[in-house]
Amino acid sequence: MFSRNSAADRFFGLKAFAVFLLAVLFFSWGIGNTSLWDIDEPIYGQSLKDQIAQHNLVVPTFNARLMPDKPALNYWLMWTGVKMLGMNSWGLRIGSAVVGALLILYLIMALRRLYGENVALISGLLTATALHSTVIFRGATPDPLLILTVTIALLSYLRAYLFPDMRNRELLIAYAAMAFATLDKGPIGFLLPGLIIVLFLLLRRELSFLWRDGRLAWGVPIFLIIALPWYLAVGVETHWAWDRAFIFKQNIGRFSDSMQGHRGPWVYYLLSTFLGMLPWSIFLPQVFRDMWVSRQHFLHSQPKTLFLLAWAAAWIGFFTLSATKLPNYVWEAYPPLFILLAAYFEKVRAGASRPARWGLVLSLGVLFLIGLALSIFAGWIVPRVEPRLPNMMEIGMPYLLAAGIAGALLWRRCWAQAWVTLGSGGVALTALLVFVITPPFNMVKPSREMGQRIAALQGQQPYRLASWQWFQPNFLFYTGRGNMPIRHLQALTELSAVLGPEPLYLVCPEHAVAAVRAAVPAAYQQQTVMQRYEIYNHENIALLRISPRTKSLDHAIAPY
Repeated sequence: MFSRNSAADRFFGLKAFAVFLLAVLFFSWGIGNTSLWDIDEPIYGQSLKDQIAQHNLVVPTFNARLMPDKPALNYWLMWTGVKMLGMNSWGLRIGSAVVGALLILYLIMALRRLYGENVALISGLLTATALHSTVIFRGATPDPLLILTVTIALLSYLRAYLFPDMRNRELLIAYAAMAFATLDKGPIGFLLPGLIIVLFLLLRRELSFLWRDGRLAWGVPIFLIIALPWYLAVGVETHWAWDRAFIFKQNIGRFSDSMQGHRGPWVYYLLSTFLGMLPWSIFLPQVFRDMWVSRQHFLHSQPKTLFLLAWAAAWIGFFTLSATKLPNYVWEAYPPLFILLAAYFEKVRAGASRPARWGLVLSLGVLFLIGLALSIFAGWIVPRVEPRLPNMMEIGMPYLLAAGIAGALLWRRCWAQAWVTLGSGGVALTALLVFVITPPFNMVKPSREMGQRIAALQGQQPYRLASWQWFQPNFLFYTGRGNMPIRHLQALTELSAVLGPEPLYLVCPEHAVAAVRAAVPAAYQQQTVMQRYEIYNHENIALLRISPRTKSLDHAIAPY
């Protein structure tokens, strides 16, 4: 992306690469401290285990059935991490951390010509230190790849529109990025970026740019060459069952009706976006006010600002209309907002804009109150609801301290020092979450410990899995081998059909143990291997071992 081979270019490239390395370290910092979080992470992890066991990285499956939730690209990314670090939290999540760092690197490099070096670097740092970045780039989900590819597609298209000297290259990148986004999450990877581009061109009254200068003649073939082969391969291999379920259930179905209870009011994404972009979102009112003052210039003299606003508004607006709502769905709207924030910060630093002190104090007061609310919630409410979790009152301290110190600095108009203080608060909160707040949750997520117990008892011997009145995908991921399925009993009369010569490990709520024991045939014996409290269902979960009486255990199994 360097426009000139000069010392300045090389120095900027070194700075960008240094930020990239720091971002890799930051996002991968303690990434394996917790077991996988239900429900998404273990579903994708187990699906990858299935595919590896079947030597088939084309057809996603889960528990011996097709899994039409997401296409293949994220599985391939997780497979790469697993090859390096093993089938565990580290291996499954490391790809997301690297993708997050690549997003920071791309923003810095792509924005240099659009906004200058300072805005480019600030945009990358704002993105890295936001609250939701701590979550999204530390999880084994397809979202990081979609965020990266959509950001590349849209910023590359904007660069192609504004800079004719690099149009061919940037359009090639944009079409390829949309293809990879489609391989990661499906039609949303090209439909929404396409909608944003068309909306922008309509507002500029330049829709003809699409066919006149948009290189559709070779852009569409490039898109199809990258995206289509896998969709055809999985369709042929599954007799098009995967493709049909993916399009009609996972895409159209999610938009028209809420799935898995994920719903919310129309303000859902306005609130989740504000919280996800903390601590920086507290300054969005100042940014929008600054743009409102110059609103007459948007359509003609400020195409960059118009494009970013269309990007954020279209993405958030689209998912606001969707029946299924999750905070992750609108992360792709964060980059344009971070860019607008960075441009505003640079204007303030350079003296081109002088925000009112009362507005800054109000914004930092909001951050202070959020920090206070976090501390009250984690230190008073959480221990009452979940006494097994420790007091987490310190969680709000980074925002409390950062807001107070930054407030004093901003009052003295020490802009750079104030931004550094807020960024340090974001880093401190991440450190708290990674090393202090989330590790205790392992104690109330028993699946990994159950898997370790089964492995110690069985060694290399075969066994089976079943569940009754309780199941989390984490249980199958940690207790199963390869593509081993689990039988979900609908009635205890089905228990006899599941039993065989191998031991059966059955998981159920503690209150159901007596009923399970009564249903075990006389030819089998039952031992309680483990009982643990589980946070998702707020009850004790028991792991039972049911085996033929003719095959006694080498040693007694005591529950612990």
